[in-house]
Amino acid sequence: MLISAGLALVLAAGAGAYLVTRNDAGNVEGSTEGFVATEKGPQIPVPAGTWPEYGFDAQRTRANEALTLEPPFTERWRYDAASLLEFPPVVGGGRAIFGTNDGRAVAVDTTTGRELWSTKLSGQLASSPALTRDLALFATTRGRLVAVGVDDGKRRWNVRAGSSSESSPLVIGNGAYIGTLDATVVRVDIATGKIVWKVRAPGEIKASLAAAGPNVVVGDYAGRITAFAQRDGAVAWRATAPAPRFRGPGRFYAGPAVAYGRVYLGNINNRVVALQASSGKRAWVRTLGDFVYSSAAVSRQTVFVGSYDHKLYALDAVTGTVRWTFDAGERVSGSPSVIGRLVYVSTLARGGRNGTTFAVDATTGKSVWSFPDGRYSPAVGVDGLLILTGRQVLYGLTPA
Repeated sequence: MLISAGLALVLAAGAGAYLVTRNDAGNVEGSTEGFVATEKGPQIPVPAGTWPEYGFDAQRTRANEALTLEPPFTERWRYDAASLLEFPPVVGGGRAIFGTNDGRAVAVDTTTGRELWSTKLSGQLASSPALTRDLALFATTRGRLVAVGVDDGKRRWNVRAGSSSESSPLVIGNGAYIGTLDATVVRVDIATGKIVWKVRAPGEIKASLAAAGPNVVVGDYAGRITAFAQRDGAVAWRATAPAPRFRGPGRFYAGPAVAYGRVYLGNINNRVVALQASSGKRAWVRTLGDFVYSSAAVSRQTVFVGSYDHKLYALDAVTGTVRWTFDAGERVSGSPSVIGRLVYVSTLARGGRNGTTFAVDATTGKSVWSFPDGRYSPAVGVDGLLILTGRQVLYGLTPA
């Protein structure tokens, strides 16, 4: 595709020059000189044999490359929640723990799929919980952050964080972080359930926060991305995604993923943006074919993100260049997960139907397996077990 020379811009970006080109499809591509994505960078470690947070780790990379779970699979068990499952479970200690759209916190045995406990909380649960050693933390649409015991499901503490929350709790050390629809970000002490700090964001927050060095970062419905200091909530930096002409910067429903010293996230203006995690300076922007509600997964120097244009995109983590696309046949709303060499992604079927979950080769973009259920973020795993989240059924699958 031809690129107009009059639209090529050279901008200063840190120590190196930043080359931006805009083609007639509206895409913006960039590369930062001297940037080499050799490894993800400092990551908060995840206990072996667990999937403790939405997005796997505190950076929300949604990727466990060391875990090998490949099709064909055998169904070992299924659990019918009889309610919409908007977000996948967290896993640890032989339990898969998740929330239902009708407001129940549930734990099932990962060996048998048998329900271990079910606790009704106030409001709906439109996010994944987070696990500590002995607690599961749930955010509710009534603005509560609730801690229940992983063994019995009994409430340990319950704190009002703000208005309705659809933000999956982020656990870092002894702190739990969530955002709310009244534009609030909160840190709660996990041991006591007391609020450590509460700060305002520029807009409503539906996304989950991610760890970025000494900060936590999130996008909001005012089109801003903000890094808040973990210690006291002070604003470390704030950025705005570039807007298409005659349109605002675009709401961020998707949560960020942090890797290679960058923050990656998409918005409803069809854009995926990469920012420098330390400063918020823009590294690159990529325009996709439709809305991006899907939070990105990051693995192997690649950013995997879905769009309402029915496609799963693999973008180069350094430049934003499209490496491949996979046509899923219907809208992709939920976040993909990378397990081993495969990317798992589901479709948002119309008319209340079950979607389809695909396993796609992370290198080539070719589908290697499909399953006739799914809707949002489909797959988490631990050794020997893939847990697939359908529209309202949870499946325990093992390699055949």
